Amino acid sequence: MSNHRRLNWFTTTIILLPFIFSLTLIYQTQNFIPFLVYTLIGIITFLLYRLDKNRAIRGQWRISEFTLHCCEFFGGWAGALLAQQWLRHKNKKLSFQLVFWLIVGSHLLGWFDLMIFNHYLEKHLLNLI
Repeated sequence: MSNHRRLNWFTTTIILLPFIFSLTLIYQTQNFIPFLVYTLIGIITFLLYRLDKNRAIRGQWRISEFTLHCCEFFGGWAGALLAQQWLRHKNKKLSFQLVFWLIVGSHLLGWFDLMIFNHYLEKHLLNLI
């Protein structure tokens, strides 16, 4: 049996959302930065997960969870989710998953606010501060 899993519809949708929103942003504003960031940091994060899994298998020094979460926070969460599914790595530890999904949720909330709600949440949250 292969070591890789097929992605379910939920995971595929979640992974594709920032890229779809980024492509929409390119179309609307010619701003390529979010697309480039999500792509490059996503690839880097996926490779860090793979490296960490290989180190875990060999009993070597691991990449810290803090480093992995920082990469996810700065746009690599889609690559992290892909790695968690395909490599079956870092997908069971509850404390890690809690932080990971908070990062994913904050990114998606930001995208939905920007693309669908026209900065509604941003405007109202800034008024609270």
